[in-house]
Amino acid sequence: MTRFLLYLLAGTISVLAFSPFNLWWISIVSLSLLLLLMVVNDESQPFRAGYVFGIGMFGYGVSWVFNSLYDFGDAPWIAAASMTLVATLVLSVFPASVLAIYFYITKQVSNSVIKMTVFTCLWVLFEWLRSWILTGFPWLLQGHILVDSPLSGIIPVLGVFGGSALIVVIAASVFHALTETRANQIKWVVFICVLSGAIFPLDKITWTQASSDEAVRVAAIQANIPFEMKWDKSRRNDVYQAYVDRTRMHWDSDIFVWPETAIPTFYRVANQDFIPLFEKELVKQNAELISGVFTYDPTSDRVFNSLVTLGDELQVYNKQHLVPFGEYLPLRWIFEFFRALVTIPMSDLSAGEGPSIVILKDIPVGVSICYEAAYGNEIIRALPEAQFLINVTNDAWFGDSFAPHQHLQIARTRSLETGRYMVRAANTGISAIIDPKGRIKAQTSQFVDEVVKADILPMEGSTPFMRWGNWAIISSLSVLLLLIFVTKRKSTR
Repeated sequence: MTRFLLYLLAGTISVLAFSPFNLWWISIVSLSLLLLLMVVNDESQPFRAGYVFGIGMFGYGVSWVFNSLYDFGDAPWIAAASMTLVATLVLSVFPASVLAIYFYITKQVSNSVIKMTVFTCLWVLFEWLRSWILTGFPWLLQGHILVDSPLSGIIPVLGVFGGSALIVVIAASVFHALTETRANQIKWVVFICVLSGAIFPLDKITWTQASSDEAVRVAAIQANIPFEMKWDKSRRNDVYQAYVDRTRMHWDSDIFVWPETAIPTFYRVANQDFIPLFEKELVKQNAELISGVFTYDPTSDRVFNSLVTLGDELQVYNKQHLVPFGEYLPLRWIFEFFRALVTIPMSDLSAGEGPSIVILKDIPVGVSICYEAAYGNEIIRALPEAQFLINVTNDAWFGDSFAPHQHLQIARTRSLETGRYMVRAANTGISAIIDPKGRIKAQTSQFVDEVVKADILPMEGSTPFMRWGNWAIISSLSVLLLLIFVTKRKSTR
């Protein structure tokens, strides 16, 4: 029992590497401790050990699922707790599978370098698998933590999965340095130093450059609309007015960004209520605005979670990567009971299609809605044409939990991957303006009525990651793992 509590502890402390704690080096401690426990306990059931580690990691790291279901989805306490537990148990299969396959491949291998390579390949490939299977859950990826580390320069080169590979390589190297002979320990320490020394200078490279010397002043409006007010039809005009009033206070801005579903109704309804008059003000002030709203296509009878532009020609972007169980119900024939337990407004949406670019002040902008910012391969579809990024979200669903902080950390990774500024507007926070190095230029607090403004430069050029996406690191690790596996099978025969 004690050893499983240690596995649970190793998984739990890994969460401290992510926001809001930002102790990035804890991931190295956590993963090396996991491998050390496996050796000390002479573990014969690696799947079970990895599963307990996963329960600690995801049970603590994504505990905000409970907040979403119970506090805001009005699910009964027992139902919210049960669904959170199920999510944790499912996600824990991934680290469990890593350890099971790792020990299967390396059980007769004595070469430490091969063992390190196998563990790294498996961990990153299973992170990648988790990022797309059943639409994906790319949360708590090891690479996200590097945005706050001196090793962040790997991200614009190989993306977040390249960052994950670096963390796992270092963690496995620490493990081998702790468990091998003194002579080998020195070799491993030298390897860690050389590897880190090679990565440090990458942060000094500027992959992209300003396309113009003329800065653009942007403003993200965080009106902090209470959840119950947002969806109360009788108070819809109050919501409109809250955003309009806060926008009027900052006419010195060129571009305004309102959060996801800031207009909590269909565009055609809002276009009758307040949009035409407000657009006249925007035009008079020579300003443009983009806002979240719902749109409806009567020809296909489909509803979309959308972004629309105001102040110039109407442009519409429909969210393409929907949140399962929040915006649509996957495997409806199995999970139909979910609708009876949880109340989620506008939860039967359709996925959009087409480019994720809009033009604001004659500048092409890459746009994304909420969860879409978690997918680096999808964000780069708008690049290199897009000269900065906009992400709108409604993190009010998560309350005062880890999720808004983790979500902001993920958004910062996208800026670092692409070498672009990002303007991020959240209904209750955290709204922020992020620079091309993933650093926060300005941000709001949570649960406050606040506007965040900054001057940003449109950027051009491409990072290496923009050219090859996730496929460079994923294909390389896949080929490497396959070669090791085939070689091992031949030597066994």
